[in-house]
Amino acid sequence: MNDTDSTHGSQAIPVAEEQLLPMGAVTRRTGIGEHTLRAWERRFGFPKPLRLPSGHRRYTVGQVQQLMMINEALRCGHRAGDVVPLPRERLEALLEECEQALETEESSRAWLQEVFEAARAFDRTAVQKTLYQGAVKLGLHRFLRERVGPLMTEVGEAWARGDLGVRHEHFISEILEEVLRDLRRPLEATAEGQAVVLASLPSEQHTLGIHIAALAVAAAGRHILILGPQTPVEEIAAAATSVRASAVGISISPYAATDPTLSEVMSLRESLPSGINLWLGGSGAIELSDLPADVEVLDSLDALERALRRLVD
Repeated sequence: MNDTDSTHGSQAIPVAEEQLLPMGAVTRRTGIGEHTLRAWERRFGFPKPLRLPSGHRRYTVGQVQQLMMINEALRCGHRAGDVVPLPRERLEALLEECEQALETEESSRAWLQEVFEAARAFDRTAVQKTLYQGAVKLGLHRFLRERVGPLMTEVGEAWARGDLGVRHEHFISEILEEVLRDLRRPLEATAEGQAVVLASLPSEQHTLGIHIAALAVAAAGRHILILGPQTPVEEIAAAATSVRASAVGISISPYAATDPTLSEVMSLRESLPSGINLWLGGSGAIELSDLPADVEVLDSLDALERALRRLVD
């Protein structure tokens, strides 16, 4: 295929051919195909090749280097439309962020492996030490995002693969709850504002999600009232009304049955005063549909923190 088609934006300029790279050399060096290079040229204005008197495209060394950077950004998961038009300086910053993210991911994998090895040996002290070290090294916000969240995901996946038994899952969960409580206690002494009530519904037995959310709420400087698992709807509503809560957060695990959970959520929303926010969290919450407009699903810790910032006492 020749590269002499007419493309808007290409520059016709007399230049020594040996100073430039032809299309074939560019594709070999960058791993980006001819069709893709032409498409980017049309859509995004980059690369903007020079044209020889013969009409053939030629690319500068700088353009080729930038194309290689773009290819790296694509490997990091970015879309072509987001990175191809970027100036080189922004691409360099983006690749630095990608490198840091990969280092974080590798560090997280090593940390998870350390927890798993200790859990398989039922070494309680080692599991606790690894958890506390993660919190001290990263701080609470990053600890929840980069350690606790991935840990719970990986525990579930390892159990599904048969790499961990239920005994190991329960062992890790029990120690993690204990550590989360311990990290939360000092923060509760300086909490301000109206309380956030945290509970799970009558059909829900799991409590770990409550304690993860509780640490995030405490880290935001808010008072917390934890009611725990399998709390009757009317008791949750009565407690929230009694303390004039700003919000009620309900943790829903992936094991919760959808229809009973949805019915309980509807009943709770009807029982709460209109001024009290109702938040649903946990991986089971995103499975619910046909929720009232004033029930908010918080699908991440970032979403919870944004909701906390919106509260007005």
